[in-house]
This record gives sequence, C-alpha cells and structure tokens, in this order.
Amino acid sequence: MTTTLPSRIPSALRRLDPFVQLRLWGAGLTLTLTITDSLSVLSGFEFDVKRFDLDYLMFSGLYMLASLTICQLALTPFIAGVSVTRGLLTAAAAVLVNGFSEAFLFWLTISPDVMDSAAGFGRSVLFSLLATGGPRVVLWLAVMLVLIHQLRRQHERDRLRDLEAAVTQAHLSQLESQINPHFLFNALNTLGALINLDRKPEARGAVVALGDLLRRSLKHDADPVTTIADEMESAGVYLQIEALRFPERLRVEWRVDDRFRHVLVPRFALQTLMENVVKHSVSKTDQLVTATVEATDGPGSTCCISVRNDRYKPPVSAPSDTSGPTGLGIANLKRRTEILFPAVGKLICGPADDQHYECKLCIPFTPKVGDSKPGKPV
Repeated sequence: MTTTLPSRIPSALRRLDPFVQLRLWGAGLTLTLTITDSLSVLSGFEFDVKRFDLDYLMFSGLYMLASLTICQLALTPFIAGVSVTRGLLTAAAAVLVNGFSEAFLFWLTISPDVMDSAAGFGRSVLFSLLATGGPRVVLWLAVMLVLIHQLRRQHERDRLRDLEAAVTQAHLSQLESQINPHFLFNALNTLGALINLDRKPEARGAVVALGDLLRRSLKHDADPVTTIADEMESAGVYLQIEALRFPERLRVEWRVDDRFRHVLVPRFALQTLMENVVKHSVSKTDQLVTATVEATDGPGSTCCISVRNDRYKPPVSAPSDTSGPTGLGIANLKRRTEILFPAVGKLICGPADDQHYECKLCIPFTPKVGDSKPGKPV
C-alpha cells in the first residue's frame, strides 16, 4: 500500500509505511500537546523559577514519554480494526491509565505532599481525568481516528483505481490479442493469392514484409501506443504486401508535418485504417484508388489523423446506413482509442460524400513549450 497521509510532507517520510507515518504524526501531536500544556502552566502560575522550573521540565518530559506510550498502545487496536465496543473500552482504559500516570508523576517530581492522604491523591487523579490527562488522551485519539479513517478511505480509492487499471489493461490486452491475428489473417490471404497466381518472387517479398510486420508486433508487444512516425513505417510495410496483390491499384499521399510525427497513437492505428481502404475500396474496383493520410490540429489540444479515399460505393443492402463499411479492425481500434485516451480520443468513420470515405482519429496532442504552433509532445 503506497497511500500517504498529508501530501505536503518530506519525501523520506512519504516513503514509509502509512501506519508508521500515522504513529509519527501521533508522536508529533503528543509533543505539541506537551508544549502547549507547559506554556499554559508557565504563563498562568507564579513559582520559584530555580526550583519549580527544573522540576516541571522533568515532569513534562516524563509525562510526555508516558502519555506517548499509553496513546500509541491504545492506538494499536484501532489500527487493527477492532469493534466499537472494544474501541471504547480501549479508549476508557487509556484515559484512566494516563490520568493515574499524570498524578503519579506530578507527585514524584513536583509535589510529594499529594500522597499525604489517599483522598488527596484521589482528587489529583480525578482532576487529571476530568481536566488535563483525560481530555488530552481523548483529543489525541480523536485526531488519530480521523487520520485512520482518511487513510483507509484513500487506501480503498487506491485499491479501486488499481483494480480499474488492471481491468482496463486486461481488456486492452484482449483487444490487442484480437488485432494481431486479424492482420496476420489478411496478410496470409495476400500471400496465398500470390502463390495461386504462381508469382513466386512477389510471394517471397510478401513473406519478408510479413516477417517485418511480425517483428514490429513483437518489438512493441508491451507498449499499447507508438509514434505516428513508427506507424507510418508499419503501414508502409503493410502496403508493400498489398501492392503485390493489387499492383497499381492504390496510391497513398502522406501529408504529415514533422511536428506531428512524435504524437502517440494506438499501435497499428494507421495499418488498420489502410487495411480498411484496401478491403472496402481497392479490392472492389479495378480503378486506381487514392488514399490521403493527413495530420492536422484538432479542437482543443488534439491532433486528428484522417485517412480519406475515393472510389467509395455506399452499401446497396443498407442504403440508410451512414456508418460505412467497418469490421473488426475499425471497431477494435475505436475501442482501444477510447481506453487509451478516455474522454478525448475518438475514431469517427463515415462517407465524406458520394465518392469518398473518411476515417478520422483524434488523440491528445501536447504542444512543445516555446513554439508558436503545436509541436512534439513532451
């Protein structure tokens, strides 16, 4: 558990166990109460400075150690989470012991005549229970219980946050475990087509490109995001494979300024968007398809990467459907974007007009400090 108490404390203290921190705060509170008591006594009574001052300092030091020990022992059951009844009994016992120890130390160091009679000592103990030692323990325990409550609430929030992060990571891993076989399946389809056409040199080139894709997948296996520059390289390898299957059927125009190349995007984002173009436009026409990949400044602190292609034909079976042709890859990328960039990241796909289809991916973008225009993220 990494939860700390007040945040404005030295870093060395924050690295300690939270309950150790709690006990240190308790020791500090005991010292504060002792100093407060001492100042109030010294300012409210007349005394022989040479005699009483030394005696009182000895009494204050011994009583501080005794009170600290009693309170810390009384705190232990509360840290362990005792029932309300046991907690009340513990607090009552601490009040009694602290009151008795204060009267005893007062007799021992300052006023031995208190023990002249049992009644005198009893009055001293009663005074301590009601006016000094008792309220002191009650105040100390009240402050510590408030800190324990805050500590446990923060621990519960941390536990829930860690649980949500674990669930999110598991979901993200599940999505990525789907997307990799998806790419592999389409690439193998291309390889199979080349083999059937007896185009062995191209098939060997496709195997090399496919190996490069798999190498990239394994290289970044632990990282769900990568830069646009890296994505452009991966998409380029994928397009090499598809160019063997559909020669002179796809032209890609890259319009990505250098200041956008280090923006982080979901892994295989551009490859997924280019695959959508190949599957739903290139494979359904004999004409040249032009796809434009462009990075622009989006609303707020965002960057939008759009992939727009021509030769789009609305689906005949569902003319009212404006969402356009999307499959596992697009749905997967949309969900990964929402997980990685909550409340900001989004993927919107749909027909731009009767002949063009566009997918626009918007993700957070941090401008470089000192630039007049947005730059690379820091």
